[in-house]
Amino acid sequence: MKKVASLSVIVLILCAAFSYAQKNQADDVHIFQTYLKDAVVFPSPYGEAGLIFSTYEYFKSFQFGIQGGFPITEAIEVAGQIGFLSWSPDEGDGESGLTDLTVSGRYNFLPGITKVSAGGYVTLPIGEEKIGQSRLNFGAFGALRHSFTGGIQVSGTLGLDFFETTTYEIEGYELKEKTEYETSFLLGGGGIFPINEQISVVSELNIWTEGDYMLLTGGVDYKLSMGGRLRGALGIGLDDGAPDFLLSAGFLYPF
Repeated sequence: MKKVASLSVIVLILCAAFSYAQKNQADDVHIFQTYLKDAVVFPSPYGEAGLIFSTYEYFKSFQFGIQGGFPITEAIEVAGQIGFLSWSPDEGDGESGLTDLTVSGRYNFLPGITKVSAGGYVTLPIGEEKIGQSRLNFGAFGALRHSFTGGIQVSGTLGLDFFETTTYEIEGYELKEKTEYETSFLLGGGGIFPINEQISVVSELNIWTEGDYMLLTGGVDYKLSMGGRLRGALGIGLDDGAPDFLLSAGFLYPF
């Protein structure tokens, strides 16, 4: 029932966005799920602090994080992301600690109405192993955004990710640890629907081929008169590896 209710809320948000979308360029609106894998190179540095609450079948998680980017040129941007994660199972004690630091870069080789960019990322294993961090992951991606008459934009992301995993093998009488990498493909898409010059609705659906991960989100980006942006999103997992329910809230400020 929770999934049905959450999905209904997201559908209502999207229907309202389609009905009331007005002419407004949405290039300054950040997407939520693939924040570091966007097609837009933003014109000024920006930073965002936010909270994410997620529920799974057997545990809950709470994360506070910061993320942001810095344009090197009009076509090149570097970005980063780090946080503090706490999770608690339905039974037993929970764990908490620092997450890995993700560093990414992208190059926009096709500007204009249709923006196409390519880039890559790496996670520096400085996080706590007890919360599933301390992994040297990396990958590459391609992303696009296309603007339609009326201000609506569609976004798309294709990615190839390599996730570090640990396996154990018995050699003789010894149990040895072995590091391997799992390959996963990312397919993501979404839309940005400006309601007016301040408010935009952002919808996204992202699928990873490994880990049974499929997540649908609907969010709102509200531009304040002071220049910052209030952002929030509701998510529902459509496969076992994604959170059953996700709620995020953040404040973004361009410098």
